[in-house]
Amino acid sequence: MSSEERRDGRTRREFLKGMAAGAGAVAAVRVAQAALVPPGSGVQAARPARGAGYRETEHVRTYYETARI
Repeated sequence: MSSEERRDGRTRREFLKGMAAGAGAVAAVRVAQAALVPPGSGVQAARPARGAGYRETEHVRTYYETARI
């Protein structure tokens, strides 16, 4: 048995070929899924409500005060 061969008979090269083929299959599925949803079909990415971002509240100010060096 060569140093590159595993017990089941697969070589490192065969393993890497299989990984590349699997990655290609995943990419093809993702492209196909994107093609199934036409633009403007009502399916949109989830966005937070306006104003739902960072807010400096009292407990945040307290943390800032205690974290000063």
